[in-house]
Amino acid sequence: MKTTFKPHLRSRALTAVSSIMLLFTVASCTSMHSGQSFVAQSDGITYRFEVVVSHRNYVRVAPVSGPEAVVGAVTLPSIVRYEDHTYVVSQVAPNAFESYIGITSLTLPPTISVIEPSAFRNCQSLTSVSVPTSISTIGDFAFAECPQLQSFRFVNSISSLGQGCFRNCSSLSSLDLPSTITAIPDQAFSGCSSLPSLQLPSTVMQIGRQAFAHCSGLHSIAMDRSVQQIGDSAFFGCDSVQSLTCLTAMPPVCNASTFGNMSTTIPVTVMMASVPNYQAATGWSRFTNYIGTY
Repeated sequence: MKTTFKPHLRSRALTAVSSIMLLFTVASCTSMHSGQSFVAQSDGITYRFEVVVSHRNYVRVAPVSGPEAVVGAVTLPSIVRYEDHTYVVSQVAPNAFESYIGITSLTLPPTISVIEPSAFRNCQSLTSVSVPTSISTIGDFAFAECPQLQSFRFVNSISSLGQGCFRNCSSLSSLDLPSTITAIPDQAFSGCSSLPSLQLPSTVMQIGRQAFAHCSGLHSIAMDRSVQQIGDSAFFGCDSVQSLTCLTAMPPVCNASTFGNMSTTIPVTVMMASVPNYQAATGWSRFTNYIGTY
């Protein structure tokens, strides 16, 4: 039996094939490739947007407008449209706003997850940052040398801090780190001379070199049971400390410079059974006033 196709059925088949081919062609050019960039404006500021994840249209942002044109309160965009496509702003590029000394406040959009190294370094007039719950990573020196920055909300989504991330933020007056943080990197908060006290979350296992060096305003330091290692000069120059607590059963590994310039007669509270171990441990043996607790 001979099989024949009716003209209208053949026409429908060709139309369907053509539609699929057209759909594939459109889909293949709906976004730019990773590494490609474009320029667009938001709130009067010209930015460059670089694609970092092409299949999601994620981009990182950096200003094209110079420091003299970016002043006062700055709100970064969450999305940007370019050539009829929508892109999501997920990162702030490295060195993006470094030395933009006219910025006084900063609002980060709820799409931002990564602040790259030195992104806001040396923003000398920056006093406040609105931090979304999407932030996961703060890069090396991201907010270093921002002497007017008074507070920063460390949301629970933050899991990674870069070295020197808040170095010399001399007006930072509180530090409430989330339980997602397991390590304090080198120089992270060195020179934060307005911090009055330090209570590290129980998840912190390592404190880096000079992490809190020259925090001259610190009056009390409390570390929980998880700290295992404290780096060179981590608390060097913290000469106003009046009490120190460390509840780790075995003394965290440190050296003679870790608590340099700190008074040797301040009360140091540790677990009762651990007092002899602390009295004999390098770095800890400099203290003479141990108090045992249970």
